[in-house]
Amino acid sequence: MTTLVTGATGFACAHVVHALAEADEEVLALDLAPPSEEYRQYLGRLEDRVRFVTADVLDTAALLELAKRYQVRRFIHGAAITPTTEMERAIPQRIVNVNLMGTVSLLEVARAVSADRFVLMSSTGIYAPQADRDAVVTERSPVQAQGLYMICKTAGEQLLKRYKELYDLSTVSGRMSSIYGPMERATATRSRPSVIYTLVRACLRGQPVQASGMANRRCYAHAADAGLIWRHLALAAELEHDIYNVSSGRAHSLDEVLGTLRSLEPSFVFGDQPSARDAVQVAHLGDRNVLDISRAATEFGFSPRFDLRQGLADYLAWAQDHPTLFDLET
Repeated sequence: MTTLVTGATGFACAHVVHALAEADEEVLALDLAPPSEEYRQYLGRLEDRVRFVTADVLDTAALLELAKRYQVRRFIHGAAITPTTEMERAIPQRIVNVNLMGTVSLLEVARAVSADRFVLMSSTGIYAPQADRDAVVTERSPVQAQGLYMICKTAGEQLLKRYKELYDLSTVSGRMSSIYGPMERATATRSRPSVIYTLVRACLRGQPVQASGMANRRCYAHAADAGLIWRHLALAAELEHDIYNVSSGRAHSLDEVLGTLRSLEPSFVFGDQPSARDAVQVAHLGDRNVLDISRAATEFGFSPRFDLRQGLADYLAWAQDHPTLFDLET
């Protein structure tokens, strides 16, 4: 049986494809962009389990033909535009078409082939802010979507529930936190890199960092750990819930992230006061609560393989081996 992954050559989905192939699953990796040389190197011998195809998620007929030809039984839908505010102002219709109508298109294909599972890659960014800093965010916590990306993710989750009710299609949404790790880079659909990518790049370029929101926290997960949860959601014979948090279950302040980087690279310079003119600006805007991952832990036995220090060390080593993705070569 084959699993179709959309947005397959993007950052998060690279780890989904890797996790599936590592479990000897046949993967149909769909994207408008071809895999980079770094992507193929990351897969290594696992590429034998992966077939790359080019198609638009809005082209339902093409998707259906591919699903039938390769006997697709499971779908993991990760294709999306991650827009800046400027992009929202410039191309709102395109963003909604890809991020929401693309989900409808793929759901129709899954329905037509009587798929075994449909997984939507949603976001923990849809959760409403918590008044209590110590509160743990569960899958039952209130939702308050802001911005076109989060609005489309919220609507997409509701679409999955309705298709399950109407057509008895097995659907599940995973809400993913901030992730970091190998294969992150700016693309046409993901123009704003993560805080940790920005910090690692500055660290390896020898640039000082001026930070704000040092005490504010984020739940960060190594992308390879997130890939394991996505694999479980796709392959599990039965699921007890419609929604799962995809994260490490650990929150870290920006100060903690910076301090961990400095412990790994002692020459790394950062602070919250104005510094050198070439200082890289980073911020944690607003505090985020710890995300509960007990559903994944209980049902799948999931436990993160990387803590923050291990994850950052892994990422730094990978970045040093792939300098062109961080503009490190002169």
